[in-house]
Amino acid sequence: MKKLVNILFRSLPNGAHYDFCGSVATALAAAGTAVKTALGVLIAQFSEWLEKEDALMRWAYKSALTPKIADADRILDHSLSAVSTQVHSALYSTDHDVVAAAERVRIILKKYGDVSKKPYDEQEGDVKAILENLDGDYAADVNKLELGTRCAELQNAYNEFAELLKERDAAQLEKPAENFREVRRGIEDVYHQIADIVNANALLGSSPEFGAFIDALNPEIERLNREFHHAKQDIAGAEPAPIPQQAYTGRPITPLPLVLFVTPKGTETLVLGKDYNLTYRNNTEVGNAQCTLHGKGAYRGTKTVTFIIAR
Repeated sequence: MKKLVNILFRSLPNGAHYDFCGSVATALAAAGTAVKTALGVLIAQFSEWLEKEDALMRWAYKSALTPKIADADRILDHSLSAVSTQVHSALYSTDHDVVAAAERVRIILKKYGDVSKKPYDEQEGDVKAILENLDGDYAADVNKLELGTRCAELQNAYNEFAELLKERDAAQLEKPAENFREVRRGIEDVYHQIADIVNANALLGSSPEFGAFIDALNPEIERLNREFHHAKQDIAGAEPAPIPQQAYTGRPITPLPLVLFVTPKGTETLVLGKDYNLTYRNNTEVGNAQCTLHGKGAYRGTKTVTFIIAR
């Protein structure tokens, strides 16, 4: 007897779950009149839940910006340091006009202190103010110091950094009311009703259209069941809490992040040593340090989070 294979929804990560539901929607759209008539309002209900899942997936994609922001922050820090270094070198020029220009620009840079140690939002505001000064009242000094190329690099780095912060803030405002657990449960309930009706009609032989619908979905169901049943979860899907700024001690800093993992059954707190191990990089000197989670047990893969060491 031809019937839909049972899909192991609980084994599917959110991305695979979303892709499968998209395949179901495609099969429903291509189904014949007999199938659409038998399913009635279930097709509309499935579509409504899929729209909610789509909104959650788009929000999750926009929210996954932490590594990108950390990289952009590193480039911004280097660009600002390059400007400062060139200004400092100009203080030793034999040209008195160059030295005077360097002194004036240095005052602007010192006004904002060590920007690299400040929170992201403060860094964005400070660098914006510095650029406005260099492009405005101090444009002649910038020209005298031949800082044009360095300032252009700083402007580009700032633009990228500011845009990522804007995307992060927008993502927080756009967070859907429902969560993945609620939406997955809703769309799965509708799917099971659809599967029951399709299988019943296929058993009765009421129309070959039901067999065609089954043939369209079963290969995908079988593939997903093979790929994800008993498969380890990728720890890249974990959600570590942000690591607070750490104080410089001259010794390696090894903070322990709180690591959460969202599953269809709810949010789990992962256990160090059981679910993951930790390694660190650049975690002694002042600046950006990295903490990498290495999945173990039921988890595989890695995920890196960044934290700041400051004096």
